[in-house]
Amino acid sequence: MRSNSAEVTNMEDLTLVGFVVMVLRQWRLMLVFMLAIIMLTAGVVYLKPAKYNFTTVYSVASYETAEGIKRGLETPDEVIAKISNVFLEQTRRSLLSKESIEQLPFETMVTNPRNTLLLSITSKSSEKNQEMIERFQENLIDLIQQDQQAIVESLTNSLQYQFEAYSQALEAARDANTERASELEATYIEAVTQLERRIASINEGNSTQVAVRSLEPVGLSKQLLLAIGFFLAFLLAPLAAIFSLFVKKVIAEYRLG
Repeated sequence: MRSNSAEVTNMEDLTLVGFVVMVLRQWRLMLVFMLAIIMLTAGVVYLKPAKYNFTTVYSVASYETAEGIKRGLETPDEVIAKISNVFLEQTRRSLLSKESIEQLPFETMVTNPRNTLLLSITSKSSEKNQEMIERFQENLIDLIQQDQQAIVESLTNSLQYQFEAYSQALEAARDANTERASELEATYIEAVTQLERRIASINEGNSTQVAVRSLEPVGLSKQLLLAIGFFLAFLLAPLAAIFSLFVKKVIAEYRLG
Protein backbone atom coordinates (compact mmCIF):
# COMPACT_ATOMS: atom_id res chain seq x y z
CA MET A 1 0.00 0.00 0.00
CA ARG A 2 1.37 3.46 -0.96
CA SER A 3 2.33 5.90 1.74
CA ASN A 4 0.55 9.22 2.00
CA SER A 5 3.63 11.14 0.88
CA ALA A 6 3.94 9.01 -2.25
CA GLU A 7 0.27 9.55 -3.02
CA VAL A 8 0.67 13.29 -2.64
CA THR A 9 3.85 13.45 -4.72
CA ASN A 10 2.28 11.57 -7.65
CA MET A 11 -0.99 13.50 -7.76
CA GLU A 12 -0.07 15.01 -11.17
CA ASP A 13 -0.16 11.53 -12.76
CA LEU A 14 -3.56 10.58 -11.34
CA THR A 15 -6.59 9.87 -13.48
CA LEU A 16 -10.05 10.90 -12.35
CA VAL A 17 -10.67 7.40 -10.99
CA GLY A 18 -7.37 7.47 -9.14
CA PHE A 19 -8.21 10.83 -7.66
CA VAL A 20 -11.58 9.56 -6.43
CA VAL A 21 -9.86 6.55 -4.87
CA MET A 22 -7.44 8.90 -3.11
CA VAL A 23 -10.33 10.93 -1.73
CA LEU A 24 -12.09 7.78 -0.54
CA ARG A 25 -8.94 6.75 1.31
CA GLN A 26 -9.54 9.81 3.47
CA TRP A 27 -12.69 8.17 4.85
CA ARG A 28 -11.60 8.58 8.45
CA LEU A 29 -11.25 12.34 8.00
CA MET A 30 -14.59 12.52 6.18
CA LEU A 31 -16.30 10.49 8.90
CA VAL A 32 -14.92 12.71 11.67
CA PHE A 33 -15.89 15.83 9.72
CA MET A 34 -19.45 14.53 9.14
CA LEU A 35 -19.88 13.58 12.79
CA ALA A 36 -18.62 17.01 13.87
CA ILE A 37 -21.14 18.85 11.67
CA ILE A 38 -24.00 16.57 12.72
CA MET A 39 -23.14 17.01 16.41
CA LEU A 40 -22.84 20.77 15.95
CA THR A 41 -26.24 20.89 14.24
CA ALA A 42 -27.81 18.76 16.96
CA GLY A 43 -26.38 21.11 19.59
CA VAL A 44 -27.78 24.16 17.81
CA VAL A 45 -31.19 22.48 17.48
CA TYR A 46 -31.20 21.48 21.15
CA LEU A 47 -30.13 24.90 22.44
CA LYS A 48 -32.17 26.98 19.98
CA PRO A 49 -35.31 28.25 21.77
CA ALA A 50 -38.59 27.95 19.88
CA LYS A 51 -39.89 31.32 18.71
CA TYR A 52 -43.54 32.27 18.39
CA ASN A 53 -45.53 35.14 16.95
CA PHE A 54 -47.38 37.22 19.53
CA THR A 55 -50.12 39.16 17.76
CA THR A 56 -52.44 41.99 18.71
CA VAL A 57 -55.30 42.88 16.36
CA TYR A 58 -56.52 46.47 16.37
CA SER A 59 -59.58 47.80 14.58
CA VAL A 60 -59.05 51.31 13.18
CA ALA A 61 -61.60 53.98 14.21
CA SER A 62 -64.30 54.11 11.53
CA TYR A 63 -67.74 55.34 10.53
CA GLU A 64 -70.42 54.50 7.95
CA THR A 65 -71.00 56.72 4.92
CA ALA A 66 -74.46 57.72 3.71
CA GLU A 67 -74.26 54.71 1.38
CA GLY A 68 -73.65 52.39 4.32
CA ILE A 69 -69.96 51.82 3.44
CA LYS A 70 -67.58 51.47 6.39
CA ARG A 71 -64.67 53.91 6.19
CA GLY A 72 -61.72 54.52 8.48
CA LEU A 73 -61.33 57.97 10.02
CA GLU A 74 -57.77 57.44 8.81
CA THR A 75 -56.65 54.84 6.31
CA PRO A 76 -54.78 51.84 7.80
CA ASP A 77 -51.67 52.99 5.91
CA GLU A 78 -51.84 56.41 7.61
CA VAL A 79 -52.11 54.77 11.04
CA ILE A 80 -49.23 52.39 10.24
CA ALA A 81 -47.08 55.36 9.19
CA LYS A 82 -47.69 57.02 12.59
CA ILE A 83 -46.94 53.76 14.40
CA SER A 84 -43.71 53.12 12.48
CA ASN A 85 -42.38 56.67 12.74
CA VAL A 86 -43.61 57.75 16.18
CA PHE A 87 -45.43 55.30 18.43
CA LEU A 88 -43.08 52.31 18.11
CA GLU A 89 -40.08 54.40 19.10
CA GLN A 90 -41.92 56.02 22.01
CA THR A 91 -43.06 52.62 23.30
CA ARG A 92 -39.59 51.10 22.83
CA ARG A 93 -37.85 53.90 24.75
CA SER A 94 -40.40 53.72 27.56
CA LEU A 95 -40.00 49.95 27.97
CA LEU A 96 -36.20 50.08 27.79
CA SER A 97 -36.22 52.66 30.58
CA LYS A 98 -38.61 50.67 32.78
CA GLU A 99 -36.80 47.35 32.23
CA SER A 100 -33.31 48.92 32.51
CA ILE A 101 -32.11 47.09 29.40
CA GLU A 102 -30.24 48.29 26.31
CA GLN A 103 -32.17 46.40 23.64
CA LEU A 104 -35.53 44.68 23.32
CA PRO A 105 -35.28 40.90 22.75
CA PHE A 106 -37.86 41.01 19.96
CA GLU A 107 -38.85 42.91 16.83
CA THR A 108 -42.33 44.21 16.05
CA MET A 109 -44.06 44.47 12.68
CA VAL A 110 -47.36 46.19 11.86
CA THR A 111 -49.37 45.10 8.83
CA ASN A 112 -52.84 45.64 7.40
CA PRO A 113 -54.70 42.52 6.20
CA ARG A 114 -55.95 43.21 2.71
CA ASN A 115 -59.34 44.92 2.32
CA THR A 116 -59.83 45.38 6.08
CA LEU A 117 -59.65 48.18 8.65
CA LEU A 118 -57.60 45.94 10.93
CA LEU A 119 -53.99 46.28 12.01
CA SER A 120 -51.95 43.21 12.91
CA ILE A 121 -49.19 44.04 15.41
CA THR A 122 -46.81 41.07 15.61
CA SER A 123 -43.72 40.47 17.74
CA LYS A 124 -41.57 37.36 17.29
CA SER A 125 -39.73 35.92 20.28
CA SER A 126 -39.45 32.99 22.67
CA GLU A 127 -42.08 32.35 25.34
CA LYS A 128 -39.88 33.71 28.12
CA ASN A 129 -40.44 37.22 26.73
CA GLN A 130 -44.22 36.93 26.49
CA GLU A 131 -44.91 39.15 29.51
CA MET A 132 -42.64 41.90 28.18
CA ILE A 133 -44.25 41.67 24.75
CA GLU A 134 -47.71 41.98 26.31
CA ARG A 135 -46.68 45.18 28.10
CA PHE A 136 -45.06 46.53 24.95
CA GLN A 137 -48.10 45.90 22.76
CA GLU A 138 -50.56 47.17 25.39
CA ASN A 139 -48.58 50.43 25.69
CA LEU A 140 -48.46 50.71 21.91
CA ILE A 141 -52.23 50.22 21.64
CA ASP A 142 -52.76 52.92 24.30
CA LEU A 143 -50.81 55.43 22.19
CA ILE A 144 -52.76 54.49 19.05
CA GLN A 145 -56.09 54.79 20.86
CA GLN A 146 -55.20 58.18 22.34
CA ASP A 147 -54.35 59.49 18.88
CA GLN A 148 -57.47 57.97 17.32
CA GLN A 149 -59.66 59.26 20.16
CA ALA A 150 -58.64 62.84 19.35
CA ILE A 151 -59.77 62.31 15.74
CA VAL A 152 -63.02 60.68 16.87
CA GLU A 153 -63.82 63.59 19.18
CA SER A 154 -63.07 66.13 16.44
CA LEU A 155 -65.34 64.35 13.96
CA THR A 156 -68.08 63.79 16.55
CA ASN A 157 -68.08 67.47 17.53
CA SER A 158 -68.25 68.51 13.88
CA LEU A 159 -71.13 66.15 13.12
CA GLN A 160 -72.93 67.13 16.34
CA TYR A 161 -72.67 70.78 15.37
CA GLN A 162 -74.15 70.02 11.94
CA PHE A 163 -76.86 67.89 13.53
CA GLU A 164 -77.92 70.69 15.88
CA ALA A 165 -77.90 73.23 13.05
CA TYR A 166 -80.09 71.06 10.82
CA SER A 167 -82.37 70.23 13.77
CA GLN A 168 -82.94 73.93 14.42
CA ALA A 169 -83.57 74.54 10.73
CA LEU A 170 -86.04 71.64 10.71
CA GLU A 171 -87.96 73.13 13.65
CA ALA A 172 -88.09 76.49 11.89
CA ALA A 173 -89.37 74.86 8.68
CA ARG A 174 -92.08 73.03 10.63
CA ASP A 175 -93.21 76.27 12.24
CA ALA A 176 -93.52 77.96 8.86
CA ASN A 177 -96.76 77.31 6.96
CA THR A 178 -95.53 77.64 3.37
CA GLU A 179 -95.07 75.28 0.42
CA ARG A 180 -91.35 76.08 0.35
CA ALA A 181 -91.13 75.23 4.05
CA SER A 182 -92.59 71.78 3.40
CA GLU A 183 -89.87 71.08 0.79
CA LEU A 184 -87.16 72.29 3.18
CA GLU A 185 -88.60 70.15 5.97
CA ALA A 186 -88.18 67.00 3.86
CA THR A 187 -84.59 67.98 3.01
CA TYR A 188 -83.73 68.71 6.64
CA ILE A 189 -85.30 65.47 7.86
CA GLU A 190 -83.08 63.52 5.45
CA ALA A 191 -79.98 65.47 6.54
CA VAL A 192 -80.75 65.02 10.25
CA THR A 193 -81.38 61.28 9.74
CA GLN A 194 -78.09 60.80 7.88
CA LEU A 195 -76.12 62.75 10.49
CA GLU A 196 -77.76 60.80 13.30
CA ARG A 197 -76.86 57.55 11.59
CA ARG A 198 -73.31 58.68 10.92
CA ILE A 199 -72.74 59.75 14.55
CA ALA A 200 -74.15 56.45 15.83
CA SER A 201 -71.94 54.46 13.42
CA ILE A 202 -68.66 55.89 14.70
CA ASN A 203 -66.39 53.16 16.05
CA GLU A 204 -63.69 54.58 18.31
CA GLY A 205 -61.23 51.79 17.50
CA ASN A 206 -60.34 48.90 19.77
CA SER A 207 -58.16 45.82 20.10
CA THR A 208 -59.87 42.45 19.78
CA GLN A 209 -56.90 40.45 21.12
CA VAL A 210 -53.63 41.34 22.82
CA ALA A 211 -50.32 39.47 22.34
CA VAL A 212 -51.94 36.14 21.48
CA ARG A 213 -49.29 33.46 20.93
CA SER A 214 -49.28 31.50 17.68
CA LEU A 215 -50.12 27.80 18.03
CA GLU A 216 -46.97 26.66 16.23
CA PRO A 217 -43.38 27.95 16.43
CA VAL A 218 -42.27 30.18 13.57
CA GLY A 219 -39.07 30.00 11.55
CA LEU A 220 -37.11 26.87 10.66
CA SER A 221 -38.35 23.74 12.38
CA LYS A 222 -35.93 21.50 14.29
CA GLN A 223 -36.50 18.68 11.78
CA LEU A 224 -35.56 20.98 8.90
CA LEU A 225 -32.44 22.19 10.70
CA LEU A 226 -31.34 18.58 11.27
CA ALA A 227 -31.99 17.77 7.62
CA ILE A 228 -29.87 20.77 6.58
CA GLY A 229 -27.12 19.62 8.94
CA PHE A 230 -27.04 16.11 7.44
CA PHE A 231 -27.05 17.56 3.92
CA LEU A 232 -24.11 19.86 4.69
CA ALA A 233 -22.24 17.01 6.37
CA PHE A 234 -22.47 14.80 3.28
CA LEU A 235 -21.77 17.74 0.96
CA LEU A 236 -18.75 19.17 2.76
CA ALA A 237 -17.05 15.95 3.89
CA PRO A 238 -15.55 15.19 0.42
CA LEU A 239 -14.47 18.84 0.15
CA ALA A 240 -12.67 18.50 3.47
CA ALA A 241 -10.88 15.41 2.16
CA ILE A 242 -9.88 17.23 -1.04
CA PHE A 243 -8.64 20.20 0.98
CA SER A 244 -6.62 17.84 3.17
CA LEU A 245 -4.95 16.34 0.08
CA PHE A 246 -4.24 19.83 -1.24
CA VAL A 247 -2.57 20.85 2.04
CA LYS A 248 -0.46 17.69 2.01
CA LYS A 249 0.60 18.42 -1.57
CA VAL A 250 1.63 21.99 -0.65
CA ILE A 251 3.62 20.74 2.35
CA ALA A 252 5.32 18.06 0.23
CA GLU A 253 6.28 20.58 -2.47
CA TYR A 254 7.58 22.99 0.14
CA ARG A 255 9.78 20.28 1.69
CA LEU A 256 11.18 19.33 -1.72
CA GLY A 257 12.23 22.93 -2.13
